[in-house]
Amino acid sequence: MKKRAAAIIEVLLAFAFVHVTYRSLKQFTALGRWEGSAGLNFTPGLVMILFTVSVLSLCRRSFEVYGLTLRRSRYNLNVGLLWSVLMVSLAGLGLVLTHVHFDPAHPHNDMAGRLAGAIFGLILSVLLIWTLKRHRTLLDRVPLVFGLSLMIALLSVPVVVAVYSHRPLLTVLLTVGWLFLGAGFGEETFFRGYIQTRVDEAFGQPFRFLGFDFGPGLCVSSLLFGFLHALNTVDYFHGHLDFAWWYGVQSCFTGLFYGCLRQKTGSIVAGGGTHGLTDVLASVPYRF
Repeated sequence: MKKRAAAIIEVLLAFAFVHVTYRSLKQFTALGRWEGSAGLNFTPGLVMILFTVSVLSLCRRSFEVYGLTLRRSRYNLNVGLLWSVLMVSLAGLGLVLTHVHFDPAHPHNDMAGRLAGAIFGLILSVLLIWTLKRHRTLLDRVPLVFGLSLMIALLSVPVVVAVYSHRPLLTVLLTVGWLFLGAGFGEETFFRGYIQTRVDEAFGQPFRFLGFDFGPGLCVSSLLFGFLHALNTVDYFHGHLDFAWWYGVQSCFTGLFYGCLRQKTGSIVAGGGTHGLTDVLASVPYRF
């Protein structure tokens, strides 16, 4: 019982520390103010990565156990590519068919849009578990060079659009960088790498669904991931406490999907690739 309580307290304190740290850096440092004025957001992901790496190093915990590994990188890369393209395609089709207004740049409490996003994330999670269970070997056969080439091509889409629309190329490259590395791999390193694994170390993985074993870490990391996004509209330095609750609900279910990727592959690479590419491709209509 003490071991479990210690794990929960640890991840809650870690969440609070990371959040306050990057918010303070953005609020009180010249670099953070420049980042905000330029429409960039590298600081959160950088803080999350540095925190996770520092804790694992100081506590002598295994990077591989916590998902920070390149083992089976070809398979994980292909999984990330497949699901990022699938997510963006299905989400785009859903928006066209339902005419629901959805703007990720403004996380307001749009109940209908966010609820639809939550249901979409839940359906994708179940579909992911079923697909990886039945067609795992297929993705192992795709050559690494093909996966890397496709990833570079997809990341180049905003650049091509920006050149066509005469947007500043450096700003576009930096935006793609923070969306893919900061939001994608930064958040996956902290939430699915550190938090999900730390909780599961203490509680184990006693649950099973469609041949998929998981523990409370999947739920805890998803809830905190959702809460982080609900805080996007909160500015506690100036007393603005407008929580984007429905954005948080949607992000919680999206977090379940990324958590399933982490659980099924044993690495954050697939989730980081999916998360980063999805953010980049979904941002093309309103950022570039």
